[in-house]
Amino acid sequence: MRSLLLASAFALGLCGPVMAADVLEAAPTTEWTWQGFYAGAFGAGTLEHYKIREPNIGADVTHNVGSPTVGGFVGYNFQSGNIVYGLEGELGYRFKKGHFHDVPGPGDLDESLGLFGSVKGRVGMEMGGVLPYLTAGVTASQLKTNAIGFAERNGTAVGGIVGAGLDVPLTHNVFLRGEYDFSFFGKKTFDYCGGGCVLQHTAQTHDFRVGLGLKF
Repeated sequence: MRSLLLASAFALGLCGPVMAADVLEAAPTTEWTWQGFYAGAFGAGTLEHYKIREPNIGADVTHNVGSPTVGGFVGYNFQSGNIVYGLEGELGYRFKKGHFHDVPGPGDLDESLGLFGSVKGRVGMEMGGVLPYLTAGVTASQLKTNAIGFAERNGTAVGGIVGAGLDVPLTHNVFLRGEYDFSFFGKKTFDYCGGGCVLQHTAQTHDFRVGLGLKF
């Protein structure tokens, strides 16, 4: 799954400039500007990386989980010459639940990140109509865990998000987006039995996204 995600991202990077040139040749003659409000939706392939530690015995395990992801975004751009900058919010859902059988202590554990949201600053440079950009901000995700035979524990994992992408205009107000995002979440500690059954959870995600946006 990880190889498939990386191959898809590489193919997107190769095809982006060629596709952008073709789109711009067919685009309306009306001058395009990135200034203003916009909104859209995206689909993604996500690689989730979990680390689970039992601090009382000093043991830990790591696991990778591939997940389909969907979501939406809304934002506002300012444009000064070729420089475009703004703020964007997003909300999405990662569907895959991880099932782990080697967790120190309980042995079997289910874990997922599920619902998530982010607020990101963006800055990019318009290059022949297309917009390559960088992003950075804060993110939060609903962390759900279930130590089989013990208890279920849920919480909100908060962390940072950084990424890079390319927006390509299709018509005078519709654009195509390709984006990669890396999210890293802080440690969450759950007690599953009222003392002595403690697990510490940390997580990271790699999102490879394709989206469609509408500029207002």
